[in-house]
Amino acid sequence: MTNSESMVVVIVNRGKGSKILKFVNEMGITDVGCLYGKGTMQNKLRRMMEMDEVRKELIFIVIPSERETEILNRINKEFYLERKNHGIAFTIPIKDNLKGEPLDYSAIFLITDKDKAEQVIEISQEAGYFGGTIIETGKDTGKLNQVLDMVIEPDKEVVLMVLVSNSADSLMELLSDKLHLSQDREALIKVGVSKAVGLYEDSVFGGLE
Repeated sequence: MTNSESMVVVIVNRGKGSKILKFVNEMGITDVGCLYGKGTMQNKLRRMMEMDEVRKELIFIVIPSERETEILNRINKEFYLERKNHGIAFTIPIKDNLKGEPLDYSAIFLITDKDKAEQVIEISQEAGYFGGTIIETGKDTGKLNQVLDMVIEPDKEVVLMVLVSNSADSLMELLSDKLHLSQDREALIKVGVSKAVGLYEDSVFGGLE
């Protein structure tokens, strides 16, 4: 047993979030939060995170790290996340999440002004990266703050992209170069993904169709 914690992040079509919250509450898990977002699509590209519906909900669930596999499997079994178009879920270590053994996937969070969020997606897609989620920060961002170890201001938007780890650094370099990010107002953060459900090898970074 360890005292370490992880964050389960579930992204589903809007309207399903309350069902997931109820399900995890029935498992005795109450340290949770929810934010709205919108998925992004491009007709000629397969989408990274199954964004057939634009309107999304992101559920953040704090759990003991040793329960990652159990809880992710139970959520997957109940909501069929392994099926396409049913959503995705992944786990992030809350502390020291940029250290340790190399992981297959990484999550990139770009905190930027609201007028730049769509531009972030466009730059990524034009370079052959697939989709992402723009997270609305108007509601309580406490759990997101916990993942990123910083406070997200209400006038910001957060762009979340999950991709294979060996492509994450290249994407971060591209975004930094193209967007001329302001160090005092914006941030680009990479977080290791421990486990994931609903991501497909042909839908996470593979170049143009």
